[in-house]
Amino acid sequence: MRPVDCPWQAVDRVLKQLPADVRVIVVDFQRRSHQRQATHGPVSRRPRERRAGHAHPRVDGRREIFPGGTAFQCDVGMTGPYDSILGRRIDRVLETTTTFVPTQFEVASGDVRLAGTIVEVDPQTGRAQGIRRLRVTQVEAQELAKLVQSPALAIDDAQGQ
Repeated sequence: MRPVDCPWQAVDRVLKQLPADVRVIVVDFQRRSHQRQATHGPVSRRPRERRAGHAHPRVDGRREIFPGGTAFQCDVGMTGPYDSILGRRIDRVLETTTTFVPTQFEVASGDVRLAGTIVEVDPQTGRAQGIRRLRVTQVEAQELAKLVQSPALAIDDAQGQ
């Protein structure tokens, strides 16, 4: 990716600028499949880092906690239409890919999902204690919204409860 700066040097530069009392750092690192393994070593040796991978509808599921307390998630997943190519209609992307004729990459619809990672962190050390995947379908999100709007779960802001 020349002449773009080396990502490892960029991470080092940013980390040096952070105050020493910063306990948790999230690095969202864009890389290709063959580069994922290369990311483990250089970034995981920095004990305060926590990081996640780049967003695709389908994920390989690899997640772990390295010995220094760094949580790693390969491909966090995508928030958006699941049956898509990076959120765009598959037919439109394939048309351009196979014919090399530019087309409008329209946003896909249907089967919208929210994907992410939940990392449990020790507040004293900043080290990851647990990591798990978060995946919520549109139907599940609508059900959660109903629960939150339920009078039984209403929050009384006036009393600070």
